[in-house]
Amino acid sequence: MKSNRPIDLPLSQVISVNRSPIAIASILHRISGIILFLLIPVMLWLLQNSLASPESFETVFDNVLVRFLAWIFVAAIAYHFVMGIKHLFADMGMNEELKSGRTASMVSFVIAAILVVASFIWVMF
Repeated sequence: MKSNRPIDLPLSQVISVNRSPIAIASILHRISGIILFLLIPVMLWLLQNSLASPESFETVFDNVLVRFLAWIFVAAIAYHFVMGIKHLFADMGMNEELKSGRTASMVSFVIAAILVVASFIWVMF
């Protein structure tokens, strides 16, 4: 008799088995959430330091590494937001079929890519 219990698989095996855009979008959504969670204390510390005085703001954001870190944070927010909206639509019963789910994932990837590039231009220049 076959058990219907869920099986815990390592992430590498999940990715190698399922390379659909839907699965990739879901996995990257989780990864972007982890990145956001880990960067929130860093960004709050940077905010605190940058608001001390106008000179400290210039000192903090003249550093290219800090601006790159800020871009990673903004890009993760943009990606997480777009894919979160896609997941919300899926939870409402939209895009549940394979073809429409793939289309929604690809459209979400394009929108997220545009936002990531726009955030790079906004933060770095």
